[in-house]
Amino acid sequence: MILKTLVTGVAAVAVVAAAAGGVTSVASSLGSGASSSTAAIQPVVIGIPLPQAPAPDLQAPLLQTLNGLAGGGSFSGAKGTYIEGGLGRIEGIAADREYSKAAAKGYFPLSFVVADVDSDGTIATANVTATANTGGTKTEPVTFVAGPSPTGWQISKQSALGLLSSNG
Repeated sequence: MILKTLVTGVAAVAVVAAAAGGVTSVASSLGSGASSSTAAIQPVVIGIPLPQAPAPDLQAPLLQTLNGLAGGGSFSGAKGTYIEGGLGRIEGIAADREYSKAAAKGYFPLSFVVADVDSDGTIATANVTATANTGGTKTEPVTFVAGPSPTGWQISKQSALGLLSSNG
């Protein structure tokens, strides 16, 4: 019973202190000449840079990156330049095997639509819709990084492996 009263009392003190602090901060901002209409809530994300505006001018290079990955060739060779950090030997063999299976099922060629592109200069995110030759369509968020490829952009390794594992 004493513990319950103590916990309730501490909670009440915390609520009163928080309310008093809030009233004090509102009063001090209003007392400094600011009107209640100018005190706006600012969105805050800790540790994650937010893009200032959509980046539709990146659609063409990102689309070229995706087409480079979907085209012919080996993931250990030319396609590897389109993936951040490239693929290791085992990952490259597995990716080539999955690509061959999908090609045998008639999924290629793929057509892509890149939408909702946001970029902070070195990282871009976009919603990518891939339509297979068979008519199947899938939309996924994809992360791109600026890097040494013919288009200047590479798909992040995590996005590449996610795409490969989602297309079974």
